[in-house]
Amino acid sequence: MKIQSKLLLMMFPLITMAASCDKNTGNEREADLPAPIQIELRGAEKEMVQSDQQFAFEFFAHVFDEERADKDANFMVSPFSLSMALAMTWNGADGETKKAMQETLKMDAYSDEELNAYYQKMKDALLKTDPSTKLSIANSIWTNQFVSIKSAFIDVNKKYYDAEVQAVDFSDVKTKDRINRWASDNTNRLIQSVLDKTQREDLMYLLNAIYFKGIWISKFDAKNTSKKLFTQEDGTGKEVDMMHQTAEFNYTADETVQAVQLPYGNQAFSMLVLLPQEGKQLQDVVTVLQEEGYWAHFTSGLHNAEVELSLPKFKTEYSKRLNDILIDKMGLGIAFSNAADFSRMSDQDANISFVKQDTYIGTDEEGTEAAAVTVVGMELAAAPPVQKVVFNADKPFLYVIRENSTGAVLFMGTVKK
Repeated sequence: MKIQSKLLLMMFPLITMAASCDKNTGNEREADLPAPIQIELRGAEKEMVQSDQQFAFEFFAHVFDEERADKDANFMVSPFSLSMALAMTWNGADGETKKAMQETLKMDAYSDEELNAYYQKMKDALLKTDPSTKLSIANSIWTNQFVSIKSAFIDVNKKYYDAEVQAVDFSDVKTKDRINRWASDNTNRLIQSVLDKTQREDLMYLLNAIYFKGIWISKFDAKNTSKKLFTQEDGTGKEVDMMHQTAEFNYTADETVQAVQLPYGNQAFSMLVLLPQEGKQLQDVVTVLQEEGYWAHFTSGLHNAEVELSLPKFKTEYSKRLNDILIDKMGLGIAFSNAADFSRMSDQDANISFVKQDTYIGTDEEGTEAAAVTVVGMELAAAPPVQKVVFNADKPFLYVIRENSTGAVLFMGTVKK
């Protein structure tokens, strides 16, 4: 098991974090920062956070199982990005398809209004809570300009998700470049390509992009970084750049896992590093995380402690198509089938063609930079009608032979007789 598989990044910890102080660098920087804005949640919203966390751990567990069965490589996913992209798609679903999406997101107890208001509140609050941490959350919807999209679907996603909406020609090879450029612009160029192509039968693409850059409150001194042996889960060893510091952090442990909380900026965000106890493996940690109530109980035990911390520097770029997980493991098969009902999106029969997520994370002595883009691709059950014209070359005409990418004209001629 490689370095990143030892670490579980919680980009958006939705718990109240106790204070942490830095014995290495002092508290001057922290004292200059405004206190984090506490995100006040009502009763139903607190339950929705727990549902969101349940979705996150289940989603992570399925990816973990697939990766372990495949190359067992490092990976990172963004449950928040996926759930927001699917929530926008939910606004176009109806009937059994809508029900399946609600159940997959663990939000079947809530109305459209409650779901949309929840994500709007989370998005707005997360962006404001720490001005010293760079965070952006962007949404966009790219629609087929030749197919009528229902205005109610567009309006609700603009209102609650601040989605940028553009009608485009998916048969134009330049369209995928525009979508890729949007993904790059909204991830500080960390994720530069999310689509290889678009095609005429595409109905729309719904995208969510998240960019995060946080600076440790207690930075690691680069002078203390040294080559150390990292023991992988199969018992083999590899030398890595290991960062070291001794400072006060929030810490907790049980019989399965020990955890240290590394705060960024004004402590609105943090990374929780989860390390299996001696004799335990990552699979044991993933299993307990899915137990109802475990995460809340475990994180409630976080307390201040002096921690002698060693943490490897790491970087991961990851891309995964999520169709199989969503269809076979999370109950969303109907949305990908011909039985899909997205009648609140368009009068044309359509289904989800694919869901894909691209992620990046880099962690060093200064902090963490991370990004994720989730793409939900929608396709028409039948290709949109092609414009019918009459072109009858029954009189003299001219022709041009050119190189298309540059427009360079190689030959020109005329047929007169």
